[in-house]
Amino acid sequence: MPSYVVIGASRGIGLEFVRQLACRSNTIVFAIVRNPQGSTHLDAAIGHLENVYILSGDVADYGTLERAAKQVSDITGGGLDYLIHNAAKLDMSVFNGFDDYSSMEDMDNDFISAFRVHSLGPIHGITAFLPLLRIRASHTKKVIVIGSCAGDPKTVLAYNIASMVAYGMTKATAHIATTKFAIKLKEEGFVVVTLDPGMVNTTATAPPIQLDALEEVLENFKETEIQIETQGQRPEDSVAAQLRVIDGLEVAHNGLYLSHLGGEYHAPS
Repeated sequence: MPSYVVIGASRGIGLEFVRQLACRSNTIVFAIVRNPQGSTHLDAAIGHLENVYILSGDVADYGTLERAAKQVSDITGGGLDYLIHNAAKLDMSVFNGFDDYSSMEDMDNDFISAFRVHSLGPIHGITAFLPLLRIRASHTKKVIVIGSCAGDPKTVLAYNIASMVAYGMTKATAHIATTKFAIKLKEEGFVVVTLDPGMVNTTATAPPIQLDALEEVLENFKETEIQIETQGQRPEDSVAAQLRVIDGLEVAHNGLYLSHLGGEYHAPS
């Protein structure tokens, strides 16, 4: 019975990962969320499924992930097959540019908060669940960190993205952290990758306060010469594509930044 942990599963892409994985036959899925009681979208989508467990875990608090890993181990008998790390800090400040903060202190605090989630978060998540992944000695152990083109310098230039400074810079750090783990774990047969989901329309489960700021970011995209569908994919379409990539992961993919469309991610041109 393949087992999956999805960290950051309360809404959007993470929620859709849980839903689609739970619909597969003979799977067990663990949805790790910061606030299980407040994860109303997740509970409505999969609360009736017997093969899904909603567990508490905050990527900025390593101890909570250790406790979640212990709960997973107790349920699976000690092992884990797949870890999908999707946690992100997606409050209103995600769209801020350098000039959008009220003070330098305000900016510093936002960067530090984003760093704890996007940069340290994957390190905490992988480290907490690594002992469980190592138990699956007869299988290829797969770790997938959901990346973002906002953390890719060539994409930032191509799409004219002057905003999303804390988000983009700390997601770039996550890409590096994932690559470091790929190097660290390659001799153990792990496949550790960053996976870009493409542009995804998660407004159905997003807090309303984010939507106006999102429109401004999309207007910047429209000012470039690159053709892009600013409405974004539906979460179910992006996740279906990502799962095809995940299902096909091999040792040769270890350390790569992959596109949801298959193959390595490349900035638009």
